[in-house]
Amino acid sequence: MSRRIHRSLVGVVALALVVLFTACNDRKSDAVGGIIKVTQDQSVHPIAQAQIKLTPLAPNDGSKSDEQPEDASNLRGVDTTNDTGAFQIATLSSDQTFQEYGLLRNWRYELQIQVPGYYIYKGEFPYESGTRSLEITLTEKGSDVEDDTGGVEIMEDGVQVGTVRRGI
Repeated sequence: MSRRIHRSLVGVVALALVVLFTACNDRKSDAVGGIIKVTQDQSVHPIAQAQIKLTPLAPNDGSKSDEQPEDASNLRGVDTTNDTGAFQIATLSSDQTFQEYGLLRNWRYELQIQVPGYYIYKGEFPYESGTRSLEITLTEKGSDVEDDTGGVEIMEDGVQVGTVRRGI
């Protein structure tokens, strides 16, 4: 009789470990990633060194969501795109407690992208679980400013002429 109890107990412990291992591995697949592109000369190119910031906003309506481990306004996920424009964020870091957490499932997130010479991108999206892939094309800031006011006039009588002397 004791051997049956021992076998049953070992079976229950093994099953619990499998469930725990599966749950832990399931969270490892949670990530938000994608490719950031830009339009230049009527063609689309991936952009390297774009700064990406992911911020949780609030739980999704109507679904069971993860509880926040601390105030959500403290949490950020950050990354920089590689040479192919790709990024991936799998963890959130706290700027208050310096702890790292997995992504909050069934939450709304804000993605912010900064690249010099392009408008800052801010967009919201719902995240459920697993890997969410995004593809975003940034808009270049215009540099075609024209001065149609007549320009700057030089006032001839306001220009001072002289010599600069340094102390002895």
